[in-house]
Amino acid sequence: MKVILLQNIKGYGQIGDIKNVSDGHARNFLFPKKMAKIVDDDTAQEVEQMKARRSAASEKELVQANAAVAKLQNLTIQLSKKASSSGTLFSSVTKDEISKEASRLSGFKLDKDMVDLGENGEHIKHTGEYNIIIELAHNLKANGQVIVRSDSKA
Repeated sequence: MKVILLQNIKGYGQIGDIKNVSDGHARNFLFPKKMAKIVDDDTAQEVEQMKARRSAASEKELVQANAAVAKLQNLTIQLSKKASSSGTLFSSVTKDEISKEASRLSGFKLDKDMVDLGENGEHIKHTGEYNIIIELAHNLKANGQVIVRSDSKA
C-alpha cells in the first residue's frame, strides 16, 4: 500500500515522502497515530505543498542551528557532584544533565541525544575536564567542555 507521511519518522522518512508499506503496518500503526494517509489522485498537490513547507522549515532550522553553533561553540559547563577522595563520583554526570545545563546557558533547547561524550560513553564517572560535542541539525557541531568538580569529600 502506498502512503504519504504526515510526520517525520526517524529512520523512515520525512513529511511528504511517499512510502510503500504493508497493509497491516499502515492500518495498525501509521493511520491510528495520524502519521500517514493513503496516496490517491488528490494527494499529488498535497505532496508538493508538504515538500514546500518542509523546505521552508529546513531553511529556518538551518538558520537556528547556525545561531546555536555560534552560541554553543567553546561553551564551558561547570558541574559539582559529591565525590570520593579519589575523584570517583557517587552519582555520574549524564547526557541529560549536560544538555539541560547547556540549554540553560545558551538559551537553545537541546536534547540529551545531541550530546556526544566521546570515549566516556553515556556517563561521566570521575571529576575532571571533558571535551564534548553538541550535534545540531544539518550535521552542524559545536565543541564544548564539561568541568566536573567535587562539591564535598566523603
